[in-house]
Amino acid sequence: MRRLVASAALLLTLALLGGAGAQQPGQPFPAIELRDQHGELVTNDDLLGQRWLLNVWASWCPPCRAELPLLARAADELADEGVGLLLLNAGESASVTTGFLDAERLALRTMVDPDQREPGLESTNDTLRRLRTGGLPTTYFVDADGTLLATFIGELTPDALAERIGSVFGIAWSP
Repeated sequence: MRRLVASAALLLTLALLGGAGAQQPGQPFPAIELRDQHGELVTNDDLLGQRWLLNVWASWCPPCRAELPLLARAADELADEGVGLLLLNAGESASVTTGFLDAERLALRTMVDPDQREPGLESTNDTLRRLRTGGLPTTYFVDADGTLLATFIGELTPDALAERIGSVFGIAWSP
């Protein structure tokens, strides 16, 4: 029950923030400084030099879970085109996130909240507020220079992802 209430509160917060001036294409992607599920620090410097699909998700979100295998396949197939995939988990701990990804056999790098709060390091919810994420899942398309090119809110279907990759990155990809 506590998880359901926390999930509903996060969705409400995301919905309210999403309507208040969501991040606009053409702007620099907001600064991030978070740990991934293995404890490695991730910052905007890690995004430079490669185009990115940055996906915001949670293990309790059915549309998020549904699109993860598609995103993983797209990232594998587009790596030679200079496109990477980085996930941002919405408020779940490293152990919860890793447990979910391991159970689903998905080897995906995701930014998480450490199991132990780290002084001076923001939480994933702090980052989501700065991004003004409008719901889950949300996928950001980021250029190699760190510029936000496009945002897609909701579950990406194979056709929608192929269309976005083509229109945003100029890459013909077929799921």
